[in-house]
Amino acid sequence: MWRPSHASRRPSHSPRGPPPGPLRPLRYELRRASGIGTGFVTCAVVLVVSALTSLIMGGVGHTPQPRLLAAWPHQFPLPPAALGAGLLGALAFGDEFRHPALAADRGTVPRRLGLLTAKLLVAAATALLLAFLTVGCDAEVLYLVYGRELTQVPGDWLSLGASWIGLVVGCAWAGVLSAGIFRSTTAGLATVLAVPVVVAPAVHTVLGGSARDTEGLPARLRETFLLQWPFGGDRYLAAAARLIAQPMGGALTLSLAGLMCGYAVMTLRSRVR
Repeated sequence: MWRPSHASRRPSHSPRGPPPGPLRPLRYELRRASGIGTGFVTCAVVLVVSALTSLIMGGVGHTPQPRLLAAWPHQFPLPPAALGAGLLGALAFGDEFRHPALAADRGTVPRRLGLLTAKLLVAAATALLLAFLTVGCDAEVLYLVYGRELTQVPGDWLSLGASWIGLVVGCAWAGVLSAGIFRSTTAGLATVLAVPVVVAPAVHTVLGGSARDTEGLPARLRETFLLQWPFGGDRYLAAAARLIAQPMGGALTLSLAGLMCGYAVMTLRSRVR
């Protein structure tokens, strides 16, 4: 009588995904972001709208160059790049609640700090790319139509660039956190719009002249610590304080802090249940 060999009795190993690890949430989020066409369409729309808006603003004239390159008219609460970054951030959680089938791809990755960190990292990288592409496309279009006059590099480009990156990344993070709390893409985008419309005026009223008070911050820091900060750290700290002291910077900082606390409370409640 024929007996199966030991090799034939061995169970066949079914193909499995990579073992769980600290990078698994990041891999999942990268697959989710790159596998949905909404993100690519949103980026394309943002670049086109930004280029057209900067062209119109350049033709009208009397617009500061930073707002011209960012395609941010005074009448708009946010530039197209910040709105697009906020929408992409809101989609990070909103897509999962809208399409529950994505949970199967997530596997055993829970909605904890690892997944939130992965979503914030991917949202920040996407927002940075969108911010650079927006300024680059706007500058190129303005140069082709109006020449070098409207595309010269400003003297304070470093602080302006930091403010621009902080605005776009902050809107993306606000979208991620808000959509994770309220389980809706619409709620995430609404929170992003509420920052300049509701929170920023309130912060401006509360802060008052705080922005002027930060001008002498480097000297006060040296007097307080009696030391020279290495690598010009006092200047960087003063620049960060000036950004936060601005109404929009303070509004974004407070909103992100509140949303982070809200997400932590929701996570703790889900664990208790």
